[in-house]
Amino acid sequence: MSWHPSDLVTNADLAAYENQVMQRFGQSDWSAKVTKALEDWLFPTLKARGFDPFRLRTRLEPALVLTYTSSAFADRTADARSTDADDLNLATILAASTDYLYVGLTQPFRGVHVRMLDQVSSAAAVLTAQYWADAWTALTVADGTAKTTGKPFSGGGSLTWGVPTDWSVRKVNNSADLYWVRLSLSAAPTGAKATQLGGVRASVFRAPVALRTLQLIFREAPTGQDGPWLEKAEFYKDEADAALTRALEICGGEFDTDASDQISADEADQTPEEAGGGWQMERG
Repeated sequence: MSWHPSDLVTNADLAAYENQVMQRFGQSDWSAKVTKALEDWLFPTLKARGFDPFRLRTRLEPALVLTYTSSAFADRTADARSTDADDLNLATILAASTDYLYVGLTQPFRGVHVRMLDQVSSAAAVLTAQYWADAWTALTVADGTAKTTGKPFSGGGSLTWGVPTDWSVRKVNNSADLYWVRLSLSAAPTGAKATQLGGVRASVFRAPVALRTLQLIFREAPTGQDGPWLEKAEFYKDEADAALTRALEICGGEFDTDASDQISADEADQTPEEAGGGWQMERG
C-alpha cells in the first residue's frame, strides 16, 4: 500500500456522519475504503492542480513540548520538532506514573502523532491523556501507537480524540497561553524512543475524503439488508464533490514544503499558490 496521511480520516469521522456505519454493515474498520478514496480520488485531483499529494500533512509542529520528570520541567521542543532519530527517550521521560509529557499548540488539535523507528516499548501499561478545562480532564483516546494490544508506544502512530468544546488555554511552567494535552503511563515503557512529536489537526480535506468514503461504502453496500444504499451513495458523491471544491480554495497550509514531516507556522499560513498548486484553467 502506498503512503497516505493515515490520520486524515478515522472511523470516528465516518461515524460522525453515519453513526451506525460500522454496526449496520458488520465492519470494525473502513481504512481500505479511506485508502481508496485518497488514492483514486483525492490524490489525482491534487496532482492535476499542481500539488504534491505526498507532501500532504495533517501534522503540525508543536508550539512547545515539556517533560515533567522527577518533579522537574524540561523543554524538549527542539527534539520534538527535529527529525533526528530516537532523541526523545520515553522510557526515562515517563518513568513513573507521576511523570508527564506535555504537548502545547496555539489551536485545539485532534491528536498527537508519535514518530518512532526501531526503539519501541514492550511493556504493558495504561496510557492517560488529559486536556485543560479549568482542571485536567481525561480524553477518550484511540491509541494508534499500541501496535501490540495493551502496550502504548509499541510502535509509531497517532493518539487521536474528539476535540473538546470546553478546551481552555493555560500556561505551563511560565509558558505562553496554549492548548495543552499531557500524557502519562501507569508503567514505564521499555526502550521506547521517539524521533518526532506533532499535533494532529483537522485537515480541510477531512470532510471531502470522509464523504467520498461514505459514497464508496453505500455504493458497494456490504450487507444483505435492504436500504436506500444507492440513493445515499449519490447524496454523498455530490456532498464530497462540493466539499472538495471548497477545500481546494483554502488548502495551502496543508502541505509540508521543507521536508520536515510536519507543518510549521509559516507553512500553515501559505496560500494554495505558495504551496505549489491552485486552480488551473480547465480545457474546453
